[in-house]
Amino acid sequence: MRDLLQTLPVIERARGFRLYGGGRRFVDLWQCGGAAIMGHKAAGVVRCMKNTAERGLFSPLPSTAGRRFTQALERLFPDKSFKVYADWSVVPNYKKLPVWRPFCPAEFLDNIQKARAFRPILPFPLAPAVIVCGKTFSDKYPPAGFVSPLLLAAAARAVYDMLACPERGFMRLKLIKKTFEQPETQKNWRLEGIYIYPARKNAAKNWGAYFRGFADGGFMLPPGPDEPIILPDELSKGEEVALSKLLPRRF
Repeated sequence: MRDLLQTLPVIERARGFRLYGGGRRFVDLWQCGGAAIMGHKAAGVVRCMKNTAERGLFSPLPSTAGRRFTQALERLFPDKSFKVYADWSVVPNYKKLPVWRPFCPAEFLDNIQKARAFRPILPFPLAPAVIVCGKTFSDKYPPAGFVSPLLLAAAARAVYDMLACPERGFMRLKLIKKTFEQPETQKNWRLEGIYIYPARKNAAKNWGAYFRGFADGGFMLPPGPDEPIILPDELSKGEEVALSKLLPRRF
């Protein structure tokens, strides 16, 4: 399914929840699976990366950034332990772990946090791989490795910025909310907070048509139905009208 991303023009820049390339603008409804849920080019994260880079802290060596990142995770997940890796290659069967997503409905998050271990989607596309465990379960996973302080510092900043903006999790798009009162929309999609999940069992079979149809309308869907659509924090009136017309449409 990731091959669908190759049907897009080359993206030359990104800002907020919009992508620009090939003379076109796309509203990003994938948001890197949730890693860009606070938007592209977040000002606080960009400043943090510049400050860390100016100190030359690129190499994966012991650093104070590691502790700052852990402290941010402790704010997000109290009474948990953490395994932090540069990437997922050293973690066996990581895809089978439950996934925690920011701003999901409370009942969903409660079920995830009761799991012995889960992997969070953190609000930074270059965030390290993290497994969140119960205190007595962390030894089930390989020892943590060193990660570039540049990435750790930026990921910590992104977590703190997310914690400071709980309003990001509220549905503000009144027209989209009204669209979900239509039976045809409900046949296609299921709305949970700011997340939209496919409701049709044959979504995978038809996803290429969905993806291309939404792209023609100026919206980028996730590259596969296994990841939810994430509504932006805001849309222009024209964008909201266009999206409200696309959602009930069948392909």
